[in-house]
Amino acid sequence: MKAESRRRGAYEQVAGECIAARVRLMNRVVTSPCDEALRPHGLRVSQVNILIAIACGEERRPAGVCRALRLERSTLGRDVELMKGKGWPESEPTDGGRNQVLRLTPAGHELLARARPAWEEAQAEVETIRRLSAKLGLAQGGDRDVEGATR
Repeated sequence: MKAESRRRGAYEQVAGECIAARVRLMNRVVTSPCDEALRPHGLRVSQVNILIAIACGEERRPAGVCRALRLERSTLGRDVELMKGKGWPESEPTDGGRNQVLRLTPAGHELLARARPAWEEAQAEVETIRRLSAKLGLAQGGDRDVEGATR
């Protein structure tokens, strides 16, 4: 019985303190309202991140986008191919390859401009979630202001 209690205590400690589990949970909590806000535009937040990285990045080659977003090359390739099918990004040369350069099409720029108000709305909602989670003690660490919300 004592060994069972120790094991259970160890499991509960990992469940309660695991930073990776908390980050993954927070990722899902934050991503959900963002994806919901972007859905009418046919976008997910992960796609917006890629399109923005392509639009803003000095290094628009797939390897540079992967580095900037900490993505696996296969994940980027799959998402870029899907978005190319919708006409948002394009590449030169069009068949890909090591020297491929990514850029947004005019349709991609227009899409991001149309989706921006939805993104801003989602940002405000996510900020509310962040403050609430801090007050509930779901966020660990960080500086706390007078009301107890993590900044």
